[in-house]
Amino acid sequence: MKTLLTLAASVLVATSLSLSAKTFKYPEKDPAFSITLPDGWTAAPDKDGNLDCQSGDGSKFSFSIIDSSNITSDAELKTYLPKLAETMAEGAKLKDLKVGDVKEMTTANKVKLMGLNAQGQTEGVKMVISLAGFAPAKGHYFVIMAAESEEVDKAHDKDMGGILNSITPTMSGNSD
Repeated sequence: MKTLLTLAASVLVATSLSLSAKTFKYPEKDPAFSITLPDGWTAAPDKDGNLDCQSGDGSKFSFSIIDSSNITSDAELKTYLPKLAETMAEGAKLKDLKVGDVKEMTTANKVKLMGLNAQGQTEGVKMVISLAGFAPAKGHYFVIMAAESEEVDKAHDKDMGGILNSITPTMSGNSD
């Protein structure tokens, strides 16, 4: 996702989720925020309660949102994201991993995001791990995570920028 944050910033000006886009609240019980997915995308909680989102274009592009309630501050999130990228790379057996720096931005709905990308290879295929963390309410963090081939990742840059910019807090408090 290029860099999730750079992309979301560029889409601030031209978010184009279609009129038939669908909004999902997460977590299902006591929602903390909502996101809007493009037409044809689906979202469903998995057995662990994470929200798994899938594109509707047949590419199998997907991402998950996890409740990271063990993280209570921006400093902890900034430390956690590179470690999560390394753990994901190990699980995917990525070689030559390069983890980018954590970058910050604020979305159209005034939600502060911290994100990073990591790149590596598996079986000759260039892969990208993209992570973005945010707190829709002070001290309650969530992480969006995706691991895709570089080609599939790049093809979904615009959609992901719109999705990130659609994050809307629903619980009391703010994202500062």
